Amino acid sequence: MVKFYLGKPRHADEMKRPTQKVRYKLLKVLCGIIALFYLHNAAADQSLHVAVASNFLSTFKHLKSEFEQTHNSQILISTGSTGKLFAQISHGAPYDIFLSADDVRPKQLQRLGLTKQNKPFTYAYGKLVVFHPGILSSQFSLGYLTNKGVEHIAIANPKLAPYGEAAKQWLVHKGVWTSITHKVVMGENINQALQYVKSGNAQVAIVALSMVQQERDSRFTELDSKDYQPIKQQGVLLTHRQAGAEFITFLSSEAARTIIQQRGYGVP
Repeated sequence: MVKFYLGKPRHADEMKRPTQKVRYKLLKVLCGIIALFYLHNAAADQSLHVAVASNFLSTFKHLKSEFEQTHNSQILISTGSTGKLFAQISHGAPYDIFLSADDVRPKQLQRLGLTKQNKPFTYAYGKLVVFHPGILSSQFSLGYLTNKGVEHIAIANPKLAPYGEAAKQWLVHKGVWTSITHKVVMGENINQALQYVKSGNAQVAIVALSMVQQERDSRFTELDSKDYQPIKQQGVLLTHRQAGAEFITFLSSEAARTIIQQRGYGVP
């Protein structure tokens, strides 16, 4: 059979090769993909993932805002009880920094070989209060906790949260733990313990000063720190990323220390 072709005849090899225009379009697409790849990596390099103990969350949000105004980094926050965050990190959670509510878990991570560059550092000292919205601070006494009108006393789980452990220490030290154990309800973290009171499911909570002092008409009594083990809050760097090192340096700055102190913590 005879085949007829209209137009200029082309060599078979030439017909297989893409035209210059097609090659140009392919090159543009390839360049776009490469650019997106590098932009994605650049964005990832500029973001910082920080695991923050529940008690420190509201304070950390102010630190985050201050840091992002002066550094070319964005901070992602994950929060929970210290024990829960420790477990996540131990199982490979991709955090850059861990801000614990104690000085035990950061040291454990260091022993496990999961920390980078530096030893654990102290960034704050916690303070404990009894939150009692039903009475004025001037009316509070230890006897109020054993009062029949107080049906439930909320604390964070001592096995997971350092502030829960400190709350139990205080109750034991004051000699009332045994008599009020049946009243105690435990939250997974200190935020949950506070919510028990706010929702009306408990009349009293023993929580961090930082969580109640900023609230309007908050009624609380600060506890003597001699009656419980010091709450030394330590942090640790988990990756080699520059942004992480910069944030740790920022935490020791005067601006950061002022924010931490204004929200109910002591600073080293």
